[in-house]
Amino acid sequence: MKVAVIGAGVMGKNHARVLSTLNSLAGVIDADFELAKGVASKYGVKAFRDLSSFDFDAAVIATPTVTHYELAKKVLGMGKHALVEKPFTHDLEKAQELIDLAKDMGVTLAVGHIERFNPIVEFFKNMNNQKELITINAKRVSGFPTRIRDVGVILDLGVHDIDVFRYIVGDIVEVYAKGGKIKHEKYEDHASMLFTFKNGKYGYIETNWLTPKKIRKLWLTFTDKYAEGDYIEQWVEISSGKLDYDEFNTFNIEVDLNIRRINLKREEPLRRELANFLEAIEKKKKPLVTGEDGLAAVKIAKAALESLKKNKSIEIE
Repeated sequence: MKVAVIGAGVMGKNHARVLSTLNSLAGVIDADFELAKGVASKYGVKAFRDLSSFDFDAAVIATPTVTHYELAKKVLGMGKHALVEKPFTHDLEKAQELIDLAKDMGVTLAVGHIERFNPIVEFFKNMNNQKELITINAKRVSGFPTRIRDVGVILDLGVHDIDVFRYIVGDIVEVYAKGGKIKHEKYEDHASMLFTFKNGKYGYIETNWLTPKKIRKLWLTFTDKYAEGDYIEQWVEISSGKLDYDEFNTFNIEVDLNIRRINLKREEPLRRELANFLEAIEKKKKPLVTGEDGLAAVKIAKAALESLKKNKSIEIE
């Protein structure tokens, strides 16, 4: 399988690296041809100025979000498979157009929601199938990224956990968001979002570009357990126990608490994502993250932005 990488920025470079280890890198394209040549030469392939210049079977589109639609339309229209980095597109109608085009052309369309491939998400997905969930919460914060130019923190960072929430819990039907701009002039750089799921459960996401410390964590509260997971270190911690107290002495409450930390087998989510994309193409099956998933995540993120602007809850159809 020959895969072209379109975009030689931070994510494009990483896609090229992993595809090279999978013996699937066909070449690199970027508007900055010198940048493309630098990445291509590192992995022993050629840089190209446009898609018609060489032969390939599939493409990874790792360019600014504003360019996703046109590039994906061109790739899919050529009868090639495509993995489009998140967020899928800015426009919901254009996202649906790409989904329909992929179906018409009989090719695979995947969206790069990389955290679905994190071992802790897989662990919690399986755990939620066995336990009664009450709430799910996430914190995704860090300093301001110089690479972002065309989206705010909700579509850049928050959309990761929006997709994870949908994957673990189910469809989201309502969102209420608060946030704003502190350091970024054009887009929101901090947001807190409360979600209601179709099954009646609740979720909360805190995200910003203002925190000097990079945090990527997920918490799930069950009826009999509390679980915490670290996306970066790839460990989960499960807490369970019972509470004994004297109603005349609530200051000294005895808690019989059992805490178990599980260090999962460390795996690079990007490698798992690209391997899944290649397998979906070869076996003609759906990728783990479909175009429909990418569209749903953008739809929810846009509803959060509308909520932030109007200062009210927004229902999601």
